[in-house]
Amino acid sequence: MRWLLASTLLHFACGDDSASDGSDAPGGDSPPATSRGPGDSPADPGRDDGPAGPGDDRPSDADTTTAGGAAPADTGDDPEPDTGNDGDDTDNGDDTGNADTPPSDSSCVAATLLWFEDFEGGDYSNFTGNTYGEDWGDACQSTARSMDQAVSGSWSQRSEVVCPYSGGSHRGYGGVQFDGDTALPRFTNSGAGTDAPFGLVNTFWMYLESDTVFQGGRWFSPLTVSGSCDWSDRVLTLGIESPDGRIAAAHYNANGGGERTFEPNAPALPRDQWVRITLYVNYHDNVMHVWQDGQSQSHVTFDRQLTTICHWHWGLYASGDNDDIVLYEDDNAIWKLDEAWTDFGTEPYLGEAMPVCD
Repeated sequence: MRWLLASTLLHFACGDDSASDGSDAPGGDSPPATSRGPGDSPADPGRDDGPAGPGDDRPSDADTTTAGGAAPADTGDDPEPDTGNDGDDTDNGDDTGNADTPPSDSSCVAATLLWFEDFEGGDYSNFTGNTYGEDWGDACQSTARSMDQAVSGSWSQRSEVVCPYSGGSHRGYGGVQFDGDTALPRFTNSGAGTDAPFGLVNTFWMYLESDTVFQGGRWFSPLTVSGSCDWSDRVLTLGIESPDGRIAAAHYNANGGGERTFEPNAPALPRDQWVRITLYVNYHDNVMHVWQDGQSQSHVTFDRQLTTICHWHWGLYASGDNDDIVLYEDDNAIWKLDEAWTDFGTEPYLGEAMPVCD
């Protein structure tokens, strides 16, 4: 059984109406203001805090166009992987937050499914703004539902980059803004996100086709999280930015604190196959943990102003100098934990390997 409740439970309750920080393609470069109606796009913070050094193609701080006329002032930060974080890495495996005790009842985990997408529904109505950013950029990038391959069902999301983009970063992704525990149909870029004292768990599947060695300012990022709805707080991201090919957190030390610790011999992200990524993030404790195909990959601490989590987005977000990436995505779920997660050696693959309490 793979998320049997998804199609009924997780369609938005109202309205009809994508990772860095915001625009309908959230982040430092926004589509033209005419490409969306009011309320259909998040804010465009207009700042790329991405890779520094040779090959850096980040847009300037002056790139502050907003989409749809409904976005607030540019106050956020772009979530591209930050090579400047490398000095905080440790690779010892002895201080990754692992504990010997599982949650209180090892037979099941108390958690609530907040959001799910398997791309079987025929549209993007589970995403805020009902879009995956296909109209972003130019012919160098594209994104659409595909029947090429899937983790479950028949459909997945396929995004592709075929040539460098001179307008900034490649962006093909979907985003979700939360109001409390509810995913919104339209971006408001205001309010408060999910308050999760025990943390949130996001599991998603990705299939990366590319021979690119990501380095020297060339990067790829499939996930961005923002605590603030107006993008005023710094984002957290996952991405690949170094020749070792590992999926790694970035911007965790954006406010002057935080540390990223890899497990010993943490592997590169496999390519040309489906890979499951699970992320635990807790803005109360300022902790993030990453698993790859069930194995603990890295432990991250960070410092943020807020304790809520408002924005998520996933997809093919990459520096503009990339010219050969195909990304498939499938079976994406966000769970809110209702009890503490203490065993970071075990992946909380909720609803699948890890039963959820009724």
